[in-house]
Amino acid sequence: MKKSEISFRHFGGSGPLSVYWYPGPYGVAVEATRGRGVGWFSPSGELLGVEFDDVDVKADSQTIEFRGGYSVSVRVKNGKATATLHRSKRKKAA
Repeated sequence: MKKSEISFRHFGGSGPLSVYWYPGPYGVAVEATRGRGVGWFSPSGELLGVEFDDVDVKADSQTIEFRGGYSVSVRVKNGKATATLHRSKRKKAA
């Protein structure tokens, strides 16, 4: 996976935060399982990018999860954001 690019568009203390691993265009967004953001996937199911709905600029910690085992965590401290991608390894059926 490539190094991520983070775009944080905050207005008045909070706003959407996007994390991209590949350049767009992306197509149709897929809602996260708990509805706190969206993600874009390749036809083969690889995660291309995500957007968190509302992140606080001073300090925040959020995780969004998607079907297929992907989850992305973002942490903001003093306006600086970092993101971590997690992919659970699926167990194969016997």
